[in-house]
Amino acid sequence: MNNQRVVKALGYLCRIVEAGERGYAVAASNVSNRALKFLFQTFAQQRASFKQEIIAEIIRLGGHAHLSSSFLGMVHRGRIDIFAALTIGAENVEKVILKEVMVGERVALATYENSLKIDLPSDTREMVLRQLEEVRREVDQVRLLRGRNGKRMVVRLYDSKRDAEKALRSLKDAGIAENEIEMENLNPENELYNGRGTTILETIMSGAAGGAIWGAVAGILAAIGIFQIASFGLGNATPTTLQFIGAISILGLVAGGSFIGSMIGLFIGWGITSADEYANTDGLKSEQILMRAVVKESIASTAWNILNRVAMEARALHASANPI
Repeated sequence: MNNQRVVKALGYLCRIVEAGERGYAVAASNVSNRALKFLFQTFAQQRASFKQEIIAEIIRLGGHAHLSSSFLGMVHRGRIDIFAALTIGAENVEKVILKEVMVGERVALATYENSLKIDLPSDTREMVLRQLEEVRREVDQVRLLRGRNGKRMVVRLYDSKRDAEKALRSLKDAGIAENEIEMENLNPENELYNGRGTTILETIMSGAAGGAIWGAVAGILAAIGIFQIASFGLGNATPTTLQFIGAISILGLVAGGSFIGSMIGLFIGWGITSADEYANTDGLKSEQILMRAVVKESIASTAWNILNRVAMEARALHASANPI
């Protein structure tokens, strides 16, 4: 058995698992829905545990773990922040984030499956298989949250049984069957992920990359326009001169687009990192209840709005009863 090959495969898997950990942390930073935030933090915490298991296995096999964020991973996480900030409506923001989360999860699944194609020690294979099954379960939840096979899961977190029961009655009044609804009492001892989520550097990098792409497109169109104008009336311009003008146009617009994009990324990242309004910084409370409703796609938005309305009313009532 080639331990070096095994260590290399585990090292790459470890980097992908860490990217998933960071990706879920970023996703949690961008949603106001506390239930979705809780799920993302739970998934991030699990990936952090998986990462430590893989690192321990690499060391056991005589290797060294070298963790580093890839440029593409950083750009992707920054893109989640930017897309979320530019999307109108909390439900639409959730859809955008879930779509981006699935991009990373497809890579994670493929990496786990590819790791199993090589000759692994039995203990290592058992660990990778166990982690893969957990990742698949998480991915199934994400797919259901996005909508799958005509069904979609909507979630919401309530601070008391009374609030959850009010939400349950409202769903039933809307024609949603009780067997489509699940209420889970959360364990306050559950550890929530408290690592880094959104970083300003990643939003700057993503904004710069996106701006550069749009600048390149605009520059190419401008260069084409210059050549077309020259063919009609600028007979004195040599091909070399036109090529120079076209190249300068492209480079200038790429640089300008990159700068503007990076500034947009800076302000978005700055805003998100300083205003994660509903972060569970104090941990879970003993009476909190996570409600899941798996409903037809056609009425999922109705269910989402019902659960959101009850949650907002409960929060407003609590704020009025406990003024600062």
